[in-house]
Amino acid sequence: QGKRIANPASAYAKFMGLKSVTRTDSSGSQSRVCILPDSTECDEWVFFRGKSGKEFSYCARKGCTTETDSTGTSQFAVCVCSDSLGRKIKIPLLDFMAQHGDTLIRDNRMNYGRNH
Repeated sequence: QGKRIANPASAYAKFMGLKSVTRTDSSGSQSRVCILPDSTECDEWVFFRGKSGKEFSYCARKGCTTETDSTGTSQFAVCVCSDSLGRKIKIPLLDFMAQHGDTLIRDNRMNYGRNH
């Protein structure tokens, strides 16, 4: 049985050291946004899926770029890195994190403390 994260977008924002806040729009709908290092705000899911704040992503922190890929109705971030021959390699964000020894789950709890 695989471990699940209650809200991976929130866990990712916290892992990256970003502050998250709840915003309420004029119709009363609420969403979680993270505050990026340049003080701009972006929806946590948009950031987690690699659609915004790319320069502050885990991929960028490791010297790669970020793109958004999809399978069916699911969208997710992929890190695009160059190998030693200059070929572009795409690796899903969570797999890329695992390859570097990082995860959003630690001992059945979300990981909020390890930042690189």
